[in-house]
Amino acid sequence: MICGFCGYEFDESEGKRGCGGCGGGCHSVHCPRCNYKNPAEPKFIGTLKGILKRKGD
Repeated sequence: MICGFCGYEFDESEGKRGCGGCGGGCHSVHCPRCNYKNPAEPKFIGTLKGILKRKGD
């Protein structure tokens, strides 16, 4: 994913999830570089990226 604030590209597993500061629970991924709260990527987008990556190889 690409951070919407600083432009840093990172894997969702690198980002911090569940900060505990959001009402109703945090469902965002915080950038490991600047801690900006990015919305989680929908699962179908990840699946589509995987399919496109395999076709490009």
